[in-house]
Amino acid sequence: MARPGRSLAFAGIVALAAAACGDPPRDVCEGVITSALSAPDRKLVGAAAPYVADGMLRGRDDELARSQAARREVAWAALARVLEPVPFAIDPDAGAPAELPRWHTWYGVEDMNRLFEHLFRGLTPDEMRARASFTDVALDEAFAWNPTAVDGLGSWPPDRWQAYVDAVEGAAEVAGIGGIDRVAYSPGATRHLLASYAPIIGCEGAPPPPEVTDAPTAGPRRMVRERLTLAACAERGFGPYFVGEGETLHARVEGAGEVRVRSGAAPTMDAVDCAGATCEASGPAAVWVTVASDGGGGAVTLTIDYQEADPAWAPCLRSPFPLDAAVVKADWRRAELGFTVPVFDTSAGGLAASLGGAQEWLPAGQADPGPESIYTLALPTGSRYRLAGLHLMTKELDHWLWVTMWWSPDPDGDFGADRPAAITALGGPWASYKMCVVTAFREGDLDPRGGAGAASLAEALASVHAGAGGPTWCSNPMIELGHGNAASSCIGCHQHGGLPLVSEDILADDVRFPDNGRAQVRNNFLDDYSWAVTAGDRLGRMFADEVEYWTPPAP
Repeated sequence: MARPGRSLAFAGIVALAAAACGDPPRDVCEGVITSALSAPDRKLVGAAAPYVADGMLRGRDDELARSQAARREVAWAALARVLEPVPFAIDPDAGAPAELPRWHTWYGVEDMNRLFEHLFRGLTPDEMRARASFTDVALDEAFAWNPTAVDGLGSWPPDRWQAYVDAVEGAAEVAGIGGIDRVAYSPGATRHLLASYAPIIGCEGAPPPPEVTDAPTAGPRRMVRERLTLAACAERGFGPYFVGEGETLHARVEGAGEVRVRSGAAPTMDAVDCAGATCEASGPAAVWVTVASDGGGGAVTLTIDYQEADPAWAPCLRSPFPLDAAVVKADWRRAELGFTVPVFDTSAGGLAASLGGAQEWLPAGQADPGPESIYTLALPTGSRYRLAGLHLMTKELDHWLWVTMWWSPDPDGDFGADRPAAITALGGPWASYKMCVVTAFREGDLDPRGGAGAASLAEALASVHAGAGGPTWCSNPMIELGHGNAASSCIGCHQHGGLPLVSEDILADDVRFPDNGRAQVRNNFLDDYSWAVTAGDRLGRMFADEVEYWTPPAP
């Protein structure tokens, strides 16, 4: 029995890829499907699980630029964190574990729209006209309200809700609760986009600013905002966080407790730099933060910000994204009716073939993998889909960590040869995906083979190594389709996020965008590398439409 409540536009084959630089060409047999994680789904899943960021990764930026091996180790660890199963808030008793991979609980455009309308309608008329910022308290309340939003909809009485829950049966149906949104945003990324609605709207339709600018120093960047409930005399630790030369970490606590900050080479209890309602620590140092409740315990809210020494400039946002911001872009393919998944040869020989000539990814065949080897779900209509590829970008680095994975029938060769036990231990299909990663525009690893122990990986890395100082490479054959995209790189494309461009524009103009768009040509990152504001989900247009609709005229 199909679940009620989600509208679908049928499609034959679906390739739901990254906005702008990942949009594949479509022929007459292809279409677009929309099946968001909707209000009733959100009640079952609960609040999206946060991305658990590595606070020390910023301190390894130079190391990662110089070492492909270190890069890949960090990337696999990030994937392990986003693939980790997270339990539902409400168990539908479906005969399968009620859980989703962490990223599949994140917010899509439907959540974003619902949250924004709730927040904006909570402003006074004068605040609406002034496009007032949402307070941290208002944002906290909106995220707490979102899983209960369905309860306020007259179209979802209790009997319909129970029928909806009873209809969820089996692992594929459970996975289908997460929907097949093309893009999903971690709580940290979602919160920052909502908080930035005013500057985002201000950039809508404005002329593009210069590519290179001596930008003014940005304000503090958010690391953490977390609401806790602590028992009497209990405490909880956070960190460590890397604070660089000339940078300062600020921590403050609201509620029944205090915050303690320790810094140095090791987290020893006798190395407390300060304690109280607010604390700060200057770099260079590793910094640990502890929240301790008072004798009665209760609700506590911790906020950690830091002032960067050399911040990236993001003029169309309130500030660059916070540490726990992460975004995924998914490529879903139909899993029935004879539809198959393309197979790509990413060995050294296969890469040489694809990177030659038109530099397009060349399919090496087709496969029909089952749910044991590829992440598979069933939508409310009963239609089944498979996850062919997944982009992951996280703000653990100032210029983001860029990871992308794709399904392969030969998962242990080349870009899957160094898969760690942490991924394999997740079970199911997750050992069937390969991965590449970039962290910088220019390749700093002098070893073309990237120090890889497995010959197949070493040879594949060597085949895409452009020489020390050359442009980095990382391209997903399931997502990066079309002329020149086999020779592309996530970071190179996304530097232009916020501009009225599409991938064809970037790939076709080697004068303005050299090296298939991989070369850095700007330091003025309008939306901090995000395409979601001006392309794909068009969040800027959505915010502007909501503001125009709900703002009352001046008296």
